[in-house]
Amino acid sequence: MIGRLKGMFAASPSEGQPCRTGVVLQKRFMIQSDISSQGSMSRVYKAMDTETGKTICLKVQNREQNEAAVARASRHEARPPEGAIAIQVRHPNVIRTLEYGSTSNGEHYLVMEYINGVSFDRVQEAKLGRTAERVEWLAQAAEGLAAVHEAGFIHHDVNPRNFLINRDQKVKLIDFGLSVPNTAAFRKPGNRTGCLLFMAPELLRREPIDERIDIFGFGVVAYALLTDRHPYDTPASANTLLQRFSLPANDPARLKPKLSDELCEVLRSLTAVNKRDRWPLMATLSERLRSIPPKRPPA
Repeated sequence: MIGRLKGMFAASPSEGQPCRTGVVLQKRFMIQSDISSQGSMSRVYKAMDTETGKTICLKVQNREQNEAAVARASRHEARPPEGAIAIQVRHPNVIRTLEYGSTSNGEHYLVMEYINGVSFDRVQEAKLGRTAERVEWLAQAAEGLAAVHEAGFIHHDVNPRNFLINRDQKVKLIDFGLSVPNTAAFRKPGNRTGCLLFMAPELLRREPIDERIDIFGFGVVAYALLTDRHPYDTPASANTLLQRFSLPANDPARLKPKLSDELCEVLRSLTAVNKRDRWPLMATLSERLRSIPPKRPPA
């Protein structure tokens, strides 16, 4: 398994000033490759920072799309810039933001550590890792997401593309482009943004939200990684997904009979339709995942 991940590494650039303005990107950075994902609201590059000589990840936001996302986040209070949120979350399982600010063209940008890794959706597609390894990766991912909540934010875009695993099999949570403070203004109904198949029922219904929308999204990520299916698989439209929530979820024990009863119960709890029945805190999840057997004992 380790040999299949050896092509990945994480650089450790030194920190500069955390917030800057008027940065001329063409002078400051040497672009090495475009690593933007399909459908992204930003352009993302592997680049060399000429001030430090280090390889970094440079994210430059699309001004119009970012302004639209900010407007959707709350009608009552302006959402902080992505960089201002991301730089407050410091944890080994969260991508490190080194600097953010505005360019000479008025675009928002972020400088982050460069992670050459694979996402959870790629792990699933390439069938990387045994069940026990995948459970450990999920435990690390849970710690990263817990750090976001402990810092006072809702990630708001938990999906497999936003978890990367590097050559050392360390998981990193990325992308704070839709993140919001976990305050009353941003918990109000209306901000239905994120990756549709990982959206919590209350988010799709435009009801008040809190950090439990992230817990549900994480549960769908975990469900897919461990069973190769979604708990509420359906054609990707909001209406059909809302209808699907009225029916029982796919049972992980039926899909993967070798999964332990304890692990199946965690998956069911994470993806409960009613948020009051859902796993309550990300901070307690990693310990639980590491304390239970991933598979049933041999008969």
